[in-house]
Amino acid sequence: MIREVREEVGMVVIPESIREFGSVLRRQRSDKAENTVFEQENYYYICDVEDELVDQELDAYEQDAEFVLKIVDIETAIEANDIYKSDDFFNEVMIKRELRVLRLLKMSERYVDNEIRLVPYYRNDEVSLAWYQDLDVCKQVDNKDEPYDLELLHSMYDYLCIHGDCYYIEYNGVLVGDVSLRDNGEVAIVICKEYQNRHIGRRCVNEIIISAKEKGMNKVRANIYSFNKQSQKMFKSLGFHSIGDEWFELNF
Repeated sequence: MIREVREEVGMVVIPESIREFGSVLRRQRSDKAENTVFEQENYYYICDVEDELVDQELDAYEQDAEFVLKIVDIETAIEANDIYKSDDFFNEVMIKRELRVLRLLKMSERYVDNEIRLVPYYRNDEVSLAWYQDLDVCKQVDNKDEPYDLELLHSMYDYLCIHGDCYYIEYNGVLVGDVSLRDNGEVAIVICKEYQNRHIGRRCVNEIIISAKEKGMNKVRANIYSFNKQSQKMFKSLGFHSIGDEWFELNF
C-alpha cells in the first residue's frame, strides 16, 4: 500500500541506529575524457527514524525534481524501479542501481540446517576472488582455463544480483562458495575446492528449490558441462533430468 504524506515533509534519522548495509560499485566509460573509466563506490546504510515528520530540507536538484515523501512497501518500490525506462543513460543507471539495493534489502538470510547459512551477496573480494582464481573451479563454471580478475568477478556478481538472488554459502561460520537463482529459474552454485565432497552443494541447491517454489516458479534448470560428472550426479540426486545440450531441469 502506498501512503502519500503531505508535501514538504521529511523524516528525522536516529543517529545511534545507523548501521552499514553494504556498497555498490559503479563503473562506466567516462563521457568527459577518452580512454578513461569513471568509478564510484556508493555506500548504503539502514537506520530508524523518529515518529514525527518535519519540514523537508532538500538540495537544489531535489527541489527541481519536486521530491515528495511516500511510504511504500518494498514490493511496490521494486516494481516501480523495475519498469522504469529513460532515454537519459545517467537516470537509467541510477534507477537500476537502486533496484539492485532494493532487491538486496528484500532478501534475507536463509538457514539451510545447523551447519549451513545462505547470506545475501555483498562485496567481499578478499574471500570470493580466491574461489574464482582456482583453475579447476573456473573450468567447472565457465569451461575456461583462465582465472577471474576483479572486473570479471564484479561483473558476474552484479549480473546475478540484478537478475535474481545471489547468496554466499556459509558453512560452520566460513564462507565457502556462492549459489544463485536467476529470475528465469536458472540455478548456479560454486563450492571452493577445500569444501567440496561434504554434501554442501546438495543441501544448498535443495534450499534454492524451496526458494523457487516460494517465488511461484514451476521449474528450475542448471547448465552443467558434460565433463562435470560430480555436479551432474548431485543435481540428478535432487530430481533434475537432462533436457539435452548440457542442460538439466526440475519441474515442480
